[in-house]
Amino acid sequence: MNGAPDWSVVIPTRDRRDSLTLCLASLAAGAQSVEAARYEVIVADDGDFDATDAWLRAKAPWVRHVRGPRRGPAANRNAGARAARGAWLAFADDDVVPSREWLRAYAAAASRGDVLEGMTTCAAGMKSPREHAPENLTGGVLWSCNFAVRRATFEAIGGFDEGFPFPHMEDADLRERLRAAGHAPTWVPDASVDHPPRRQPPGTQLGRYRAAEVRYLYKHGAPRPVRWRLLRELVLSRLVNIRVRPKGPDTLRALWALSAEVWTVIRRGAAWERTSAAEFPLERGP
Repeated sequence: MNGAPDWSVVIPTRDRRDSLTLCLASLAAGAQSVEAARYEVIVADDGDFDATDAWLRAKAPWVRHVRGPRRGPAANRNAGARAARGAWLAFADDDVVPSREWLRAYAAAASRGDVLEGMTTCAAGMKSPREHAPENLTGGVLWSCNFAVRRATFEAIGGFDEGFPFPHMEDADLRERLRAAGHAPTWVPDASVDHPPRRQPPGTQLGRYRAAEVRYLYKHGAPRPVRWRLLRELVLSRLVNIRVRPKGPDTLRALWALSAEVWTVIRRGAAWERTSAAEFPLERGP
């Protein structure tokens, strides 16, 4: 490729070659409605790098494969962004399928702002309370599975906060920092990706993810303490999800997972709050 591309597509991954196959197929030359010379695809890899590298060389040699730092998806996305050559970064997760018009829609909206937010659908629907997909049909959330940002803007605010080690809240934190810097996301619904439903992790793991939520709330000035409000909100959201999904064996599994998630937060929440308070102390008045 002569010269730098306009767009750098950054995809973090960790040993999920089945889903990555579908994602990359939608980004191969001719699959997007923009010319292949206008974009590059960077896969930032936190998993078995050598095995995935050999697989990519055989299946998608046009992909740039970079080694991730193995400190979570925020740090992995930053690693991909550092390798980028384009003026714009388009972030997608390895388990989404970008539409044919994805990059063209972003390119058409590039003059409207420095941060662009696309639509995320779940065409298959979620048939179980143990399934999840980050649908975004109206904008205003800036999920990390589908957004674009001018590279200079991303670098100016320091990229993703690598203090978020889990796939939780790192995109919400980026959204708030971008807004504080005067870069409200521009909604671009035609820049759509589809996110097939995926199985949720065990309840204890979901509970551990809530440490990131405590850190986010402390960082962004929520009234303290936060864990009891967090618990109430997570219980309500999980119960609503259980109520609206078809009933079956997964209903009981979802209730069991919820109990494990709640118990993890109760058991560890105070320690999370102490850690977050030390990192983000309250500002003292004059």
